[in-house]
Parts: sequence; C-alpha cells; structure tokens
Amino acid sequence: MKLDYWEMDYIHNRMKTYDIKFQEIYNELFDHIVTAIEERRETYDSGSLEQMYADIVKIQFGGYSGIEKIARLHEAGYRAKVRKMILANFRYYINLRSLVLIIVLMCIGFSLPHTNLITGIFFIAIFAAAAYSSLYAYIKLRAIKPKGGKVSLVYSYIGGQANFPLIFLNALLWVPQLPNIFSEHYKFKLTNVYYPVVLALMLAFMIIYSLSCIRLCRQELKQIVNIDTDKL
Repeated sequence: MKLDYWEMDYIHNRMKTYDIKFQEIYNELFDHIVTAIEERRETYDSGSLEQMYADIVKIQFGGYSGIEKIARLHEAGYRAKVRKMILANFRYYINLRSLVLIIVLMCIGFSLPHTNLITGIFFIAIFAAAAYSSLYAYIKLRAIKPKGGKVSLVYSYIGGQANFPLIFLNALLWVPQLPNIFSEHYKFKLTNVYYPVVLALMLAFMIIYSLSCIRLCRQELKQIVNIDTDKL
C-alpha cells in the first residue's frame, strides 16, 4: 500500500534530524524506510505511522545513532568502490594502443632538446589532458541535484578522482620551486628540471588516467536514481 503525501512528508521531516551528509545515501535510507512501512501495511499492520517508523528505525537500523553509522559505512564503502573502479579502468586502458602511445611519446621525448620551451610545450599538453577529465566530470555531474543542503556522494568522489590530474600537475610545477621558494629574491619560473622523456611519460600517464576518470564518470551516471522527496 503506497504512502500518502503527508506520510512521506512526515518521514522526510523525521529524517532531517539525522546527520546524513550525502544525498544518495539519504535517498537510499529514505526509500528503505518507505518500502518497509508499505510492506507492513500490506500485511494489514494497523499500527500508526509514527509507531511503525520508530519500530523500523530501532529494529532495522539500531536506532538514531545506527542510521548515522550506516550512512558512514555506506560512504566508506563507496569510497573503496571508486578506488577499485579507477584502478580497474586504468588497467583497462593499458592495452596495445596505449603501449604504442607510450613508445611514440618516449621516442619524441628522447629526440627533443632539454630546454624551457620544450618543457613549456609539454606542460601545456599535460594541462590539456588533466583539465579535460575535470571539465568532463563537471559538465556531466551537474545532472545530479542534491536537495536541502546536502551534497552528492557521486559528485564528491568522482569529481575528486577527475580533479586529481590537476593536483598532480600543480605538484609537478611547485615541487621543483620548493628549495628557493623562501628566498628573498624568489620568482616563479617554469623550470626545465624535467627531461623531455620524463615529461612524455607523464603526458602518457595523464592521458590514460583522464580516460579512466571519464569512463568512471559514465559508469556511475548510468546507476544514479534520484529520489526527490519534495515531490513524493
């Protein structure tokens, strides 16, 4: 037996008291409670909505703190899942074509002179590869629309993976600057401490990792089911 709007609203208001940060986890728990109450109604349970809600929270979740603990476990589980998926996707792209790409880039790297100009060109190429996955994730993940001040679990963790190449690039730029960064006459400059062949390998890694992030984004977007509690 389907719940009425005011009953859905009652459950929604009760769940506002729980510290559930992520929208997807909230949706899953909300749907679980609603389904459990509907199943009890189908067995001709004559108890009040308030009592059934309290019973389900106590028995199936272990009470108020139990729901929050389950929410944290779901977050940890999703974080582990994303890490496994990004590694699996990275291995997926380590194939004959990627090996050819790596060999070609290394040959180019060995043949180029070690100058600031070459370093700058490589960094521009690495930035383009890094920014592509970040921009792709930003555009695609906008379809996820959290409600009531919550944030998206998928957006947070997938977006974090997609932004990692930019963080890595930032480290490449700044780590060589550290020995002189506190000098009185310090001035940032694009250093050529990285040999072209090393930058070529970094570029290949960045391309493969960005493709892995894009594939991860597509995989997760296929599984998203938004439950808008304001319209139930």
